[in-house]
Amino acid sequence: MSRPIRVAQWTSGIVGMSSVRAILDDPRLELVGLYSHSTDKRGQDAGTLAGRGPTGITATDDAGAILALRPDCVVYMPHWPDIAELERILSSGINVVTTARLVNGEYYPDNAGARLAAAAQAGNSTLVGTGMNPMHVPTVALAATAMCRHVSRISVTESMDCFLYGNASTWSGYGFGGPPDPVAIKAALLEAEPDYAETVSAMARAIGVEIDNVELTVECAVALTDRDLGFLQIPAGSVAGIDAIWSGMHDAKPVADLRTTWTLGTILGHPQEPEWSLANGYVIRISGEPNVKLKMSFAPSDFDNFDIGTTTAMPAVNAIPAVVSAGPGVFTPLDLPIVAARAQRC
Repeated sequence: MSRPIRVAQWTSGIVGMSSVRAILDDPRLELVGLYSHSTDKRGQDAGTLAGRGPTGITATDDAGAILALRPDCVVYMPHWPDIAELERILSSGINVVTTARLVNGEYYPDNAGARLAAAAQAGNSTLVGTGMNPMHVPTVALAATAMCRHVSRISVTESMDCFLYGNASTWSGYGFGGPPDPVAIKAALLEAEPDYAETVSAMARAIGVEIDNVELTVECAVALTDRDLGFLQIPAGSVAGIDAIWSGMHDAKPVADLRTTWTLGTILGHPQEPEWSLANGYVIRISGEPNVKLKMSFAPSDFDNFDIGTTTAMPAVNAIPAVVSAGPGVFTPLDLPIVAARAQRC
């Protein structure tokens, strides 16, 4: 495509503003619109909201106005996806790349996967779900299997203290700060994170296995002292850590696992029971011939330039050219060419 790719940003939160900054910085891309649910951002300049200079593009809460711009791609970044909203965008002929807890919709209710696929075909458009985890880290894991003669199991673990992501509703929704009830936490995770089940299914499919089901196991750790994180209060005796494992099963054996070991405030020195050793990043384990182990970490010394909004947004923004070039349908990052960042030229 000789002209810049015309991009509309959908939502204006932490991840959305990281996306806007990246779009403005990339000469391959042209920001043409900003959709925001927030009424207090309506009419404000996208560049100003993102901490940059004015762009002349103002935020709107009118979805129809964004679609009327006919962007080549919408970068869709609400916290959770609205399937009907995505159907509307795709069926209008606009490509979508999203970080909104969606891989392909197969584990969402109301036949979401088939509906999204039909909308993409009707609009001759493409939908790709991505993000740091899921889907970028599992994509790295699958790339590492290329050196193996055979693979029997792939495991991806996200292990970190998440205090830098100060979203109280997210963490309290998972059970942080509440009673240590693994059954209730499991139910909350199953409802909130169907993309994890979709990811283990996609990982298994990539190595030639169709899973029979996804099993979720949950353990929790409790705070030993009261914690005031600024955005969330965690009283002593309440949940301060959650260790969850989504396992894609085939013939009663796990073939693909996605594990999240999350704490809030432990890295600041607050004690919990049990204590967990955190990787401060991601650990990939491949059981096969040979066995492979990889670690992607963000040490505390790196936190001065670490931004969770950036690490979530960039797999989507960097994928835009590949998404626009793809054929119609619903795809995962595994279906795209290698997605890479652009070198910074001084």
